[in-house]
Amino acid sequence: MSKSRVKDMEHLNHWIGESIKRGAIAILTHRNGDMDTVGSACALANIIGPNARACGVHLSTMARTMIAKTGADFLVMDSNQPSWPRNLGGVIIVDAAGPNQPGIKIPDVPKCIIDHHSAGESFEIKQSDLEINWDTCSTAEIIQLWAETYASNRIDNQSRMLLLAGIITDTGRFRHANADALSSAGRLADESKIDFSEFIEDMESVELNNSQRVAIAKALTRVETLDAGRWFLSYTKAGTNEGIVARTLISAGADIALVCRRIKGETRLTARANRSATRGGVHLGQLMQNMVDRSGGEGGGHAGAAGWTGKIDEIDATSGFISLLMASQGDD
Repeated sequence: MSKSRVKDMEHLNHWIGESIKRGAIAILTHRNGDMDTVGSACALANIIGPNARACGVHLSTMARTMIAKTGADFLVMDSNQPSWPRNLGGVIIVDAAGPNQPGIKIPDVPKCIIDHHSAGESFEIKQSDLEINWDTCSTAEIIQLWAETYASNRIDNQSRMLLLAGIITDTGRFRHANADALSSAGRLADESKIDFSEFIEDMESVELNNSQRVAIAKALTRVETLDAGRWFLSYTKAGTNEGIVARTLISAGADIALVCRRIKGETRLTARANRSATRGGVHLGQLMQNMVDRSGGEGGGHAGAAGWTGKIDEIDATSGFISLLMASQGDD
């Protein structure tokens, strides 16, 4: 670990210690509630102990399933009327680089931002705050390194499973993993005697209710395809489980999958890319940040998985992303 990262871990451990002295710690996820943000929050809360609790405004199907399987504690909050502890010593915001991403107003207490990608708008960092943003494949890896350094005796199998699930999903089942991510996953699996194949198969057998299955099937019947420069793009509209739909399109042969969803007056784009596309220069996170420049809203992510949310309609959002994808290839 580099000297700067060692310092970050020291500062994080100190920040946690000082916050506990003041009161409880809320560990807040981003509003999409995917497995990396939820797994990181639940594992961190579990390792810190009873003075910390994971919370957020939404749980994805995968995250909800893993919480049920591991018995983890997670509080789903009302975004309009959040319930915070009376004595709140601090808020840790995981996997969210911008103030709009948690989907909830942050209370005026010391905050700690732990993330691994950029956003269109950054948090205001005060003297009592801490920001850690590393170029890792997942936020779970950052939480794991802190725990291994300062709380190794408190890492139980529940926490290891949650962190491993976060790494697996944010690396696209290891398709976009680097050596550090693979090493982190290996340590987690080794300590808890987890079989990778069985664990991933169990994750992928997420139980969907009938309405979700119908919504996904309808999304797949609406798929359109396009040769977007060098890449074969598949895109569609979905009413739920956009990540599953996008992953299915990649498995069916698309280089890039784009799924559009309209929810609560906003349009959400979810994109995935295969390894060939990311090696060829596609960076979906950058494209989604470019969507922010083009159309406002918020967006970002990784090379192989990213998202954007804004006020424009679905047609404008989809065509905007495709135009940015084409423009990013230049004269290739």
